[in-house]
Amino acid sequence: MFGKLKEKLGSWLKATKEKFSSEEEKQEKKIKPKKPTKAKKEKKTKIKNKKNMKGIEEEIPQEVPKKKKQAEEEIKETQEKVEEIEKEIEEVKDQIEEEKSKKGFFSRLKSSFTYKITEDSFNELFDDLEMLLLENNVALEVVEDIRKKLSEKLIGKEIKKSDLEKEIKTELKNTLNEIIIDPDDPLDIIKLKKAEGKPFVILFFGINGTGKTTSIAKLTHLLKRNNISVVLAAADTFRAASIEQLQIHADKLKVPLVKHDYGSDPSAVGFDAIKYAEKHKINVVLIDTAGRMHTKSNLLAEMKKICRVTNPDLKIFVAESIAGNDAVEQAKSFNEMIEIDGSILSKADIDEKGGTIISISHTTKKPIFYLGTGQEYDKLELFNKQKFIEKLGL
Repeated sequence: MFGKLKEKLGSWLKATKEKFSSEEEKQEKKIKPKKPTKAKKEKKTKIKNKKNMKGIEEEIPQEVPKKKKQAEEEIKETQEKVEEIEKEIEEVKDQIEEEKSKKGFFSRLKSSFTYKITEDSFNELFDDLEMLLLENNVALEVVEDIRKKLSEKLIGKEIKKSDLEKEIKTELKNTLNEIIIDPDDPLDIIKLKKAEGKPFVILFFGINGTGKTTSIAKLTHLLKRNNISVVLAAADTFRAASIEQLQIHADKLKVPLVKHDYGSDPSAVGFDAIKYAEKHKINVVLIDTAGRMHTKSNLLAEMKKICRVTNPDLKIFVAESIAGNDAVEQAKSFNEMIEIDGSILSKADIDEKGGTIISISHTTKKPIFYLGTGQEYDKLELFNKQKFIEKLGL
């Protein structure tokens, strides 16, 4: 399950680490300026002192010998003080140079162990990730949102080279955590209403062939295992053999089925099933509806009528996990028309890509409730966001 996307993500993360490491090694090395030698410093001081002596001597009048001697003594004394001051200055300069040298060393050391992700380098690495996600059924609008969120987390961030792959993987994982919605367990919600003594009504939607009727049977099995009574409603009065198909599941699971003739009003079937549940103290009503093409607005309008008449507690959209962008468009259309509460994705056990899960959750802003992982009744598992992300190798 989801092995293809996991393998591609792993290869991308490894390639990203190698790319950034090789680019960092190409950066120019700063050359430390040479420190002036002690001999040059002494020579410079002597020249300066001679200039000072000469200047003072020229100012002393030649006609005053006594003052000249006195001035010479003062010059000598001043020269000694100047030499002391210059010595102190050189010591301070040496300390400053030493501090600069230390800072330069640690700066270069830091540079050799860290990498700062620029906007250009981020765009380059994300171009590869974008293609990877699109190839694995992640919708374009979802990819763009992932780009935005990742750029905010990574651009300008200094990362240790040794942690580069781990850091990018962590931020991608955090981004998926923000995008994918973790569901509440429908069983917990149903049990709360069971305590009130009122039937809990669930409407199922989706186009033909997505495993909607089978998903209803699987949920019936799950509810019965948790001591929750169920009645089924065959509100798909449009598709040939749909009522018979649901009747087979009802017989196997030993639950009642409310049905009308083909061509009957689906809303009336749902209404009668709710009344049956109230009369017989049944906890949950599961209503199967006709598989409507999401492009046919007149048929979707019929779904709105069923919602109005039955006033369901949950409206669940059912699609195939392997359907990719088609499933995303279907979910988007149903959500706009009737505002679904969540989804069930069938055939997740043969889905090597996993992008449909990410896309439907992001597009509808509603959770994935369950994943169908096989044909048997017990092959229905509560969707776990963390478990899904771990299966992607993140």
